[in-house]
Amino acid sequence: MARLITAKQVLDLTGYRSRTTLWRKVRAKVFPAPVKLPGDAVRWREQEVQDWIEGAPRQTYSDK
Repeated sequence: MARLITAKQVLDLTGYRSRTTLWRKVRAKVFPAPVKLPGDAVRWREQEVQDWIEGAPRQTYSDK
């Protein structure tokens, strides 16, 4: 079963500092969209967030 996580947990996992940044990335379709739960609640699928983190480009440094 997929584990659902809150926006705060997403921020903690990704290192993003604000919900505004998170939502901008969702709207730009460069970050997984959340699922809508009954009422006003939204949650992210933890595995989708983990997959996004794993797929993110790594910083490279040139050897001098």
